[in-house]
Order: sequence, then structure tokens, then C-alpha cells
Amino acid sequence: MDPATLPIYRVGQHVLADFGGLGYFHEAKIENVREDGTYSLVYVKDGLREEGVPACRFRRESGTVEEAGIQVRAHRTQAWAPEPRNPPPAPRPMPRRDLESSPATIKVVKAKPEDKRWAEQRGLAGDEGVFQAMIARYRAGAPPSVSVSVRDTASRASLSVFVRKRPLLDEELRRGGFDVVSTCGEEETARASLVAHEPKVTVDLSRAMENHTYKFDGVYGESATNQQVFDSAVRPMVEHLFASRGHGTCFAYGQTGSGKTMTMEGLGSGEGDNSAGIYSLVADDLFRNVRGAGGGLTVRAGFFEIYRGKCFDLLNKKRSVQVMEDEHGAQHVVGLHQSTLASAEELLLLLSTSDRTTRATAQNTHSSRSHAVLQIEVVEPASESVRCKLSLVDLAGSEWAAKAQSDDRQNRLDGAEINKSLLCLKECIRALGSQSSHVPFRGSKLTQLLKDSFVGENSRTVMIATISPCSVCCEHSLNTLRYAERVKDWQAMDRQEAQPPQPQP
Repeated sequence: MDPATLPIYRVGQHVLADFGGLGYFHEAKIENVREDGTYSLVYVKDGLREEGVPACRFRRESGTVEEAGIQVRAHRTQAWAPEPRNPPPAPRPMPRRDLESSPATIKVVKAKPEDKRWAEQRGLAGDEGVFQAMIARYRAGAPPSVSVSVRDTASRASLSVFVRKRPLLDEELRRGGFDVVSTCGEEETARASLVAHEPKVTVDLSRAMENHTYKFDGVYGESATNQQVFDSAVRPMVEHLFASRGHGTCFAYGQTGSGKTMTMEGLGSGEGDNSAGIYSLVADDLFRNVRGAGGGLTVRAGFFEIYRGKCFDLLNKKRSVQVMEDEHGAQHVVGLHQSTLASAEELLLLLSTSDRTTRATAQNTHSSRSHAVLQIEVVEPASESVRCKLSLVDLAGSEWAAKAQSDDRQNRLDGAEINKSLLCLKECIRALGSQSSHVPFRGSKLTQLLKDSFVGENSRTVMIATISPCSVCCEHSLNTLRYAERVKDWQAMDRQEAQPPQPQP
């Protein structure tokens, strides 16, 4: 096609782009025009980036239009790519949430003279000292967050969202980082909300701070242990699945280095209260339920990773496996090696032999570049029927390409595939929450695999969003919180629409 016939888009222009070719259009900003005529985009809502996007994946308009609160300008052209003979139907518009009804609130706080004096008394210089003083002033006057009992939520809701704040690392403290996340209460108790403090410098160079308040099904502070997270967030789901013969998923989401792998795998023996992770604790609880059922049940497990859209068996020398759907709509991992287990200790021994794909990035020297999935099934040997099925997913770290600070082509390709699958996961949850007629489960291997956990009356899903409290990671933590908030909000819309109307008096 002659490049002269294509529309001309400028660097810095906002467009509606189809991310990954999934059929859903999002506001994006053009960052660069490549030599081959494609574009480099950054998506405004999530900060995700995509390289090599052709102009045919932009929504074409005539003149200037206003859609979704943005202006998109496109040039009329006579020649364009040939239209397909049977064009696909236009994507169903998703209901948009009113910003005034959003559970997240933002309050801007200006610096005061006493903040500078507070910082000077403690030997804290510069803007960082003023910001720490503002956060200390907020925490001194903020009321404690309401504690919640999350057990009923995790067992009844089809999707529950929890947030876990990890402690500050010694390396972060040495570099001058400080805590910008407040849970406002006892760290050992699950709270209902948290506040993320975002330092700002205004146009007149004065210091200010935006306090972002988010509400979730449960918020865990830096002192919470893996055992406490499991007891209140995951154990109710496990017991429900065992009793109702359901399918469930627990996945950890967050930026690289925010504590996902520590939550799922633990720190190992001799590492205190977090020595055991969700993997081990779930296995212990499943074997306890099997013994309580009087025996006759078999527990088997498989462990594989999803790397660049392909699945590899981590317990069988990374041999390729396939995710396929049977005639009943159930998902199966064909070729996956499954081991029969007699105890939770055997599971830990099995996992220790796996070799997950990792690479060194600017955020983490051992960053996971694949989604690790541990599938545990409780099977009735006589009929070979599955009593319950649980998928424990340690997602790869979400990150911005501009923040990755990597010139390595492999790292950038990994990051693009990771962001695509995470966006597809969010699109599936949004489509389910808005009662859409089409849910794009086939958009990625991750969502195709988790389909069984999202559909069905007895299916349950638990999301654990892990965040770093360090001031350097404030943007990443806010993106994680926004992602988790949207997931929770769409599920709340689903529950609200499912409730029968109340009779009028």
C-alpha cells in the first residue's frame, strides 16, 4: 500500500487504538513514528505501551469527534485497506462508570510551614523531607480505617479483590525512599481501605500531595503474614470449592519486586512467619479436607508457565503443552505432567525442581518473565471425576516500558507480551461485569486457561494485588491500585445488576 494514502498521525496526538487486536478501543497517545510507518503508543488509562502498531488499528473518524471524553482527529482518505467481505460486528459499548460514584477519592493537600520545621528537626532536607512531614501530619490526624471480616466475602463473592502492602527494603531506605502508603490501623488486621500519597510539585513550584483513597474487600499492612492472608482471603474459597465441586483461581498481581512470588511461594524454611506461601498453605488445607472426607480421594498437581503466549511444563524439562477446550467448554492442558501427592511436603519438593523463566531488569535482578500456574485437582479415583480444581497463578510483573530502562530486545518483547495478557485479563473481567454477550477469553493463553474459574455458579476467583510502599515506586503502585479498583468495580456492577428490584412501599 502506498504510504501516501495512509492517514497522517502526529507525535503527541491522542487516538483510539485497538490494543493487541482484541476488538476493544482505548485512548492512547502516539509517542513515536517508526521508520516502517507504524507507531509507538502509550495507553492513557493504564500506562501500558505497545510498539509497531499499524494505522489500520486506529478507529477512523471524519473530521473532529468527541468520544469517551477525548478528541480524536483523523484525515479523510480515498484509499484504505480493503474491507472484509463479512465485517465483524462493532464491539458492544461497555457501560462507563460515573466518576462521582467512584469508590476512589483524591484529595489535594498543600504543604504548610510547620512541615518544613518538622523535616529540619529530623535532619530531612529537600522536597523529600517536606513530603515525609506531610505524610506524618496526615497519619497523625487520620481516623483509623475500619477493620473488616473478609471470610464471608471470599466465600460468597464470585470475585474478591485484596491488596497487600510489603515492607520497605533496606536498599530502598539507603537510597532515600520513604513510605507513601497508609493503611491507617493495626497492621495485623485486614482493613477496608488504604491511602496512597502521591508527591506533587505544582505549577508555582509549591509542594503538594494527592491522597488517593481506595476501598477493597481487604487490605493487609506490611506486618501481615502469609498465614493471615491465607486464613482470611484464600481458605474460605478453598473450603467452598471442596464442598461445592467448583473451580477456583487465586492470582497475585503487581509490579516487579512488589512481593508476588513471596506471597505465593514463601521465603522457605527458617525465614519466620512468611516461610510458607499460598502454594503450601493451600495444599495443607486441601489434604486436611481430604482426610475429613474419609479418604478415597486423590490429590494431583501440575506446574507450568505461560511465556510469550506458549505453555511449558516446569516439571518435565519445559516441554511444550497445549491449552485446549473440550466439547463441554472445559479447559484442559494437554501433555501436562501431573504428579499424585500424598502430602503438602511432596508438593514443595516437587516445586523445588522447577525452573521458571527469569531475567534481570532495572527493578529486579531475578524478575519473573512468565506467568507461573500451579494446578491442583482433587480427583475421585473410581470415576476419575474432578471433585474440585484450583489454579494458583503468580503473574509476571507489570511494568512500563519507559520505566524498565532496558535496551535488551528480549526484555522488551517479554514486557509487551506480559502487558497484552494482563490487559486481556482485565477486558474479560470487564465484559463479565457488564454482562457483555462476548467475553474475549481467547485473547491470551492466560485468560483461556482461567475461563473455568470465571464462569459457573460454583466458580470463585481471588485477586491479591501486591504493592510497594516506596516513594520511588509510587506511580507503579497507583497503577496496580487502579487496575485492582477497576476489577472490583466491574464485579460490583455485576452483583448490583443481579440483585432483584426492591418492592416499593
